[in-house]
Amino acid sequence: MDFAYSITPAYGTERNMALDPRLLRILLAVSRERSLSAAAVRLNMTQPSVSIAIAQLEDRVGRQVVLRDRKGAVLTSTGETLARHARAIENVLLRADQDLRHQQDNVDGPLVIGGTTGALLAIVPRVMALLQAEGRPLDIALHDATDQDLSELLHSHAVDLVLSSAPAQAGPHDVEQILLLREPFLLVAGPKASLPYQGLTVRQAAQHPWVLPLAQGATRSQVEAMFLSADTPLPVNVVRCDLLATMKELVRHSAALALLPASVVQADIEAGLLSTAPLVGGPPPRRLVAQRLRNVELSPVADRFLRYAQTLQEL
Repeated sequence: MDFAYSITPAYGTERNMALDPRLLRILLAVSRERSLSAAAVRLNMTQPSVSIAIAQLEDRVGRQVVLRDRKGAVLTSTGETLARHARAIENVLLRADQDLRHQQDNVDGPLVIGGTTGALLAIVPRVMALLQAEGRPLDIALHDATDQDLSELLHSHAVDLVLSSAPAQAGPHDVEQILLLREPFLLVAGPKASLPYQGLTVRQAAQHPWVLPLAQGATRSQVEAMFLSADTPLPVNVVRCDLLATMKELVRHSAALALLPASVVQADIEAGLLSTAPLVGGPPPRRLVAQRLRNVELSPVADRFLRYAQTLQEL
């Protein structure tokens, strides 16, 4: 399989070069092992053969792709770009092999979905119920990741779809965002922190201990913007955590407050484990989106998953 890249050499004459996927595979091994000799062992090759392959690749692209010293091998920026494409090729070929085996066994999949914890929790169980009602065997895998990592997973074809809160800024032009749900945040407390029936203002709530998000992402930005809009400093008595189950337990066993998506806490509220009250000046509902690569055709099961997910707001 050949992949043609347009290369512009230093002397300025544009030419087309066909990159050999075998050379990219060797570069990827060097990237992972950070050593030509270790990459050779991984690939069952000799070190001179790996060195020759890297030299051939550098000759093809007209740039250095690996820096070598006594400590090992490190990819240049050009090498990192090629390694990123090599990972995508590797994932596509792996998925093709899985697709063929599942087709033979009459199984729908594989479908790999990446997402933030809250988005996966709000969307996947409900869509799974609709897919399973079709009566066909399914192979679906979920990757829980941070907002920062999800874009790389999507572009490397490690996942088919990404589920997350809508990014505050427009994403890459090659990524399509599809709105699925608008879901409110609820102010929640455990038995040790009684919430007044009429609720709290943001300024009043800030005087309590809090459990707040840790990672930089859409949810943390929304929560911090809420305090900023209320001209109120962030709470100083805080525990920062991104594990939703842990956040709920921290609230349940302490006097801390938290803002959590309704889908995450609704069952706990109904069971009496957590209480909720209005938060005057609280953040708007979070917007949950699916992200997909624009120019990549979805598999049939990924397409059905997305179509079902787009009906959730109506259910």
